[in-house]
Amino acid sequence: MTERARYWSGLVKSWEGSGLSQAEFCRRRGVNGGTFAWWKRQLQKASGQGPRRRGRPGKVAGRFVEVRLTGASSTYEVVLARGRSIRVPAPFDPQILSRLITAVESC
Repeated sequence: MTERARYWSGLVKSWEGSGLSQAEFCRRRGVNGGTFAWWKRQLQKASGQGPRRRGRPGKVAGRFVEVRLTGASSTYEVVLARGRSIRVPAPFDPQILSRLITAVESC
């Protein structure tokens, strides 16, 4: 692997662990998004991996999983993609929670 490829490989690994969108990561690092995407694809090809979607494996757009709550808890935690979570007090408004989840997941 060339020195340039090692540099980009390190940058891609930093992005994968950052929890940021690719665009936000590039903006914060001052990296051209198109160049970053090109290197990411090249490194995936070189390693024998196909393109990957980061952070949302198995996501089905617009669907939620029904959750039945048992017990008397005063707070619920919703664990989202990339290890993020939202804690909501009981009782909560499901429509507001749904909009909040959609907003957080779009970042």
